[in-house]
Amino acid sequence: MSYKVTGKVYEAETGLGIPHLIIQAFDKDLLKNDSLGETITDSQGKFEINYTEKDFKELFEGEPDVYIVIKTGDRINTLYNGEKNIRHGAKRHEHFEVGIPKSALVNQIKDDQQLLKVLFGVAWLDGVLEPGEKLYLQQVAHQKRLADDPEIQTLLAGKPVEPQEAYAYLQAYLGTNPSDEDYDELCQSLETLVALDSVVEGVETEFLASIPKREARQVALKQRLAGAFLDSQFMAKVAKPQLKTSQAVQKKGFLAEIPFNVINKLVDTIEPPVMRGLQTTLSRSFLQDNFAPVQEEITADNLPVIGQIPQELSGLFLRISPNPQFYPVGLYHWFDGDGMLHGVNIKNGQASYRNRYVQTETLKIEKKEGKAIWPGLLNIPRFDSPYGIMMKNSANTSVIWHAGKLLTLFEAGLPHQIRVPDLETVGTYTFKDKLTCSFTAHPKIDPVTGEMVFFGCSYITPPYLYYGVVTAEGEINRIEAIDLPSPIMMHDFAITEHYSVFLDLPFLFQIGKVMKGEIPLHFDRNKKSRIGIIPRHGNNKSIRWFEIPTCMVYHTANAYEEGDDIVLLGLRMPSTNLLIPSDSTEMGQSSDCEIAKMCCWRINLKTGAVTEKLLDDQITEFPRINDNFIGRKMRYIYAGQAAIYAGRPLFDCVRKYDLEKETAESYFFGRGRFGGECVFAPRPGATVEDDGWVITYIHDTIANKSELLILNAQNITSEPVARVMLPQRVPYGFHCGWVSEEQMASQKI
Repeated sequence: MSYKVTGKVYEAETGLGIPHLIIQAFDKDLLKNDSLGETITDSQGKFEINYTEKDFKELFEGEPDVYIVIKTGDRINTLYNGEKNIRHGAKRHEHFEVGIPKSALVNQIKDDQQLLKVLFGVAWLDGVLEPGEKLYLQQVAHQKRLADDPEIQTLLAGKPVEPQEAYAYLQAYLGTNPSDEDYDELCQSLETLVALDSVVEGVETEFLASIPKREARQVALKQRLAGAFLDSQFMAKVAKPQLKTSQAVQKKGFLAEIPFNVINKLVDTIEPPVMRGLQTTLSRSFLQDNFAPVQEEITADNLPVIGQIPQELSGLFLRISPNPQFYPVGLYHWFDGDGMLHGVNIKNGQASYRNRYVQTETLKIEKKEGKAIWPGLLNIPRFDSPYGIMMKNSANTSVIWHAGKLLTLFEAGLPHQIRVPDLETVGTYTFKDKLTCSFTAHPKIDPVTGEMVFFGCSYITPPYLYYGVVTAEGEINRIEAIDLPSPIMMHDFAITEHYSVFLDLPFLFQIGKVMKGEIPLHFDRNKKSRIGIIPRHGNNKSIRWFEIPTCMVYHTANAYEEGDDIVLLGLRMPSTNLLIPSDSTEMGQSSDCEIAKMCCWRINLKTGAVTEKLLDDQITEFPRINDNFIGRKMRYIYAGQAAIYAGRPLFDCVRKYDLEKETAESYFFGRGRFGGECVFAPRPGATVEDDGWVITYIHDTIANKSELLILNAQNITSEPVARVMLPQRVPYGFHCGWVSEEQMASQKI
C-alpha cells in the first residue's frame, strides 16, 4: 500500500510560497519516531513525499500517525515542528499548509550572509582563493539563496578579503561577547555546510579532489577556522573582556582570556598530523640517558664526601628538573616534564639529599587517574578543560627565595610554595590573590631594597606583557600592562638600580600552527629585535625601546647603570629553535645546538646610541653571578660551557668571566662528566665579590652516577673543594638556587 504527504509552505504575511526548505515527514510511534522521507520545497513552496508500507520492514503499526518538520535549507534552524499537531490514523494522502512568519526568514538570511562571509574570510586567510574553494562557496551561496546578494556577488567575483576583513567578519558573526549559543550555531553551521550532499554532489574540483572524503573536508575547514581563532590579531578583536583572577590564571594559564568554548568545539575532532619522526627524535633526546626521569623520591643522610665541605658553607642547594610521572601525551619537549626538586642540605661539613615532586594540582589528578592528561607546549591545549584545567602548570623551571618563602616557578602559570628543608609542597602561591598574570621563571630581587621585580607573558591575547613589583615584605604593589606589537616568548629580563630591562625578540609562539600539524614555535629573522627600558616603578607610557641586531637571548647575566649608559650582559644567539632537533645548519653548527655567546649591550639613555659587543667565542649558557650584585656593576659571571660534541644541551665546564680583566677561564669536569647551571654561594662575612663557592650537580655518564661539586670561586680551575656523592642519579635540569641557613631560619608558611 502506498502513501503520500503533500503540502505547501508559504510566508504567513503574503501567502507566497517559500522555496528550498527541507521537509521531513515522520510516523509517531511509542518507541521511536520513524522517518517517512524528506524533500525540498519547489519554487512555489510545494512539496510531496511518497512512501509505502513495506518501507518499514514489518515495523509499520497500522495506519501511520503523521507529522512534518520544516527546516531551513542548511538544516540548522527548525521553522516548524508539527509533533504536537499529529494526523492520527493518517489517510493514504495527507496535505499540510504551513505559514512561516517573514521575520524568521529575514533573520535566517541575515545569519546565512554573515556565515558565508565568514567562510570567504577563512578561505582567504592564506592569501589565495583556490578555484575549488570558489566553486564550493558558489554552491553554498546558491544553496542559501544568496547568489544575487550584492555583497556576496562581489566576493564571488574574486574580491580579495584581507586578514583584517576576515577577522571583522568573524567578529561580526560572533559578536564582541560571543555566547555559548553563538558558538554552537557556528560549529553546527560549519558541520552542515561541509556535510550536505546537496552541496558537494557532482562537484569535481581541485579542492574536493585533494580532500575526497566529506569528513576530512569538514576537519580541514575546522582547522582553518580554529587557526584563525588562535591568531593573536584576531584574538585581540574577539577575546571576551573579563576581570582576570589568580584562579583563572591557575586553571587556564596564559589561555585565560580566549573564548576557549568555541575552540574546543572546533578542535574536538581535529587530529593534527603526527610528526612521527620528530616524536621519535624528541623522545630519544629528552626521555633517555640522564634526561630520563627518576622513579623514586628518597631521603639520604651522611653522604660520602671526597675532599672536605667548608664549615662556613651552610645551606640548601637546589636544582629543579623536568621529571614526567607518566609517559607523555603527544609530542614531548624537555620543558614539559613534571617539576622535581633535587636538594642537598649542607651543615657542619655534612650533607644530606632528598628529591621531591612539586605536588601541583594537575600532577595530583594525573596520579589519581594513573596516566598523563595534559599535553605539552608542542601540542593542542586541552580546550575541553578536564577538571576545569586547560593547561598543565609543570612547576619545573626555576626556584627563588623571597620574603621568607621558597617558590618554584613556571612561566606559563603561577608559582608554588615549597617548605624547606623537607621540600614538601605547600600549594599554589598567588600573593594573596593579587597575581593576575603568569609569573616569569626569572624574577629579579634587588639586594638593596629587597623588592622582587617580575613580568608575565600573554602568548595569544593583548596586552602581551605584564610587569610587576613585589615589596620586600612579599606584597604585590603594582602590575602594569606593557604593549608589544605581537606576542613573543620572553624568558628572562634584567634590572638595574632604577630600571627594568626587557627583551622584545622575534621568537614567536603561534599556537594556531599546531592545527596544521606544525611546530608552534618560530624564530622570525625578518623581524627586528629591541631592548626596552622602563623605570622601576614606571608604566607603559614611560618605557623606551632601542633597536639591536636581530637575535635571541634566553638568559641575561645582569644589568647595571654606568653614567648615562645601561649595560646589559647576556647570552646572545643569532637564532633559536628551542632545542627542537633539525637537520638544518647554521654557522657550521647543527641547529639543535643553540649558539649562545656572552655579549654586552650598552644603551645610552641620553643619545639613544646602542652598541653590541661579543665578549667570548665560547658557547655558554645559564649565567649566574653573586646575587648580592644584581642590578649593580659586578666583575664576575659564572656559566656552563657547552659540550658541543654532545649534540644536546650538555655542559662539560664551568666558565668564569672576569669583566674587569676581559678574561675567562674554565674548569673541565672530566671525560663523560656533564653539569648544568651553577650557583655562587658567598662566604659569610665576605667583602670580596668572588669570595665563596661555585656549586653544581655533575653526572658521570661512564659510571652512571651523580654528585654535587663544590669549587673555590676565587680559584675556579683548581681541584674541587669537595665532591658529594649522591645516592641516586640526578637528571639534567634547569635552574638552581642556594638558600642559606639564615634564610631557612626565617621561613614563613
